[in-house]
Amino acid sequence: MSTTTMTPANGAGRTALVRAAQGKPAPVQRVPMGIRVVSGPGAEPTPTTPAPSPTTADRTVEALLRVAAASGSARTRNLAEKIAGLVQELTGRVEAEEAQRREREAAEAQRQELAEAEAQLARQLAEVRQKLRTTGRDTTAQPSRSRREGAEQRAAIRAWALANGHEISARGRISGEIVQAWAAATGSEVTQ
Repeated sequence: MSTTTMTPANGAGRTALVRAAQGKPAPVQRVPMGIRVVSGPGAEPTPTTPAPSPTTADRTVEALLRVAAASGSARTRNLAEKIAGLVQELTGRVEAEEAQRREREAAEAQRQELAEAEAQLARQLAEVRQKLRTTGRDTTAQPSRSRREGAEQRAAIRAWALANGHEISARGRISGEIVQAWAAATGSEVTQ
């Protein structure tokens, strides 16, 4: 009868090889700090423990600091003081970051509200402009006279002024005195 000889492979001990041959899981090994353990292909992933909730972690740290502060060792008490100071600093930083996040969110919400208000005003302005285009000019104002009517009236004033002995040029502005005299003499309204 022959026996199979198992030789350790890759630093594994004989016990680990026997366990593996029997299909039993290997015991959890402690790995020194700084060494990263990587599973090979086909290996089952190692279960991860969920992170403790913040309230449990806070109570644990506080309880640990109380125990350390009451320790008989001066080194442990000093370390507890340092850690308590760091926890206070960390708490302050986290609270400051949270306040900044809330301020950013509030500013973003305000920007969003202003953008919506701007869009609403733009829509209202477009509606007003459209109404002005469709309705035309204000109907309560007097209709303006055309240029032709104004030119005809100025020609009539010039002819009247020459016929009644007033000095007037053939072109240019007509003086207010002549216009008033013409209006009084003919009973007409001045439209220029």
